[in-house]
Amino acid sequence: MADPNDFETFKHKLTQQTLQDIEGLDVKEVGFGREECCGPIPPKLKNSMKLNEHIFIGTKTPAPQWDKRTENIEGYPQFSKIVKEKKLDATVNVYEVPEGQEENVLHVALDEKTGALSVHQYNNPSFEEFPWENKGTLSTDRSNEYFVFVCAHSTRDSRCAYCGAILVDLLRSAVKEKLIEEEAKKITIVPCSHVGGHIYAGNVLVYSRHGGVCFGLFKPVDVDALIEFMKADSGVLPVSLRARVRGQMLLKKGGAWCSSM
Repeated sequence: MADPNDFETFKHKLTQQTLQDIEGLDVKEVGFGREECCGPIPPKLKNSMKLNEHIFIGTKTPAPQWDKRTENIEGYPQFSKIVKEKKLDATVNVYEVPEGQEENVLHVALDEKTGALSVHQYNNPSFEEFPWENKGTLSTDRSNEYFVFVCAHSTRDSRCAYCGAILVDLLRSAVKEKLIEEEAKKITIVPCSHVGGHIYAGNVLVYSRHGGVCFGLFKPVDVDALIEFMKADSGVLPVSLRARVRGQMLLKKGGAWCSSM
């Protein structure tokens, strides 16, 4: 039986752009067969990431073109400065918007009224202030959807460059293969900037109304479990993925709500 984590097994599902982006990288050093991926899950993986309010700046600039600190992406320096000045418990990341979509800002935060996680999209934002702090700003509520952010920040680490680009392709391919159109259109899978913990690449963040979760050492073999998790839409994490959770907020575990980490 073919190894699902072996490059030759999934190569045919990768886009030409991805094959070009990962060309020249040493698979043994940065791929899914490296020591930390194949051996026991590192004890430090658990609770290695805190999830909180999250701000994603959507850009048309491809992930391989982001500089090391994403300072070449409009909005990132400005929003990072605001977070720092206001001493907010919030994280700012960049993501590559899917083809055909406009640049935007996604705001992920706990809804104080419902206690659920909300995801709002703001188009044509001004980066002088957070759009949700301006009462006249229109937004689109996308809380009933799933957002999958895969760290693919190639200028930060080659492990993220390799694993991230491949996982984006494999997840998108699996959505098309396994879900009907109505289910598929509620799932957005995109590359994002550095989330921390290169050693745990692939790093995969998932947000929905059920909560947020970050998986570390995510591999091609895990793709189907994540797709089934989103299809079920229950908020209960698959047993096979629970050991790879770096951090989470809300979501259900065995039917009970989990607190933020």
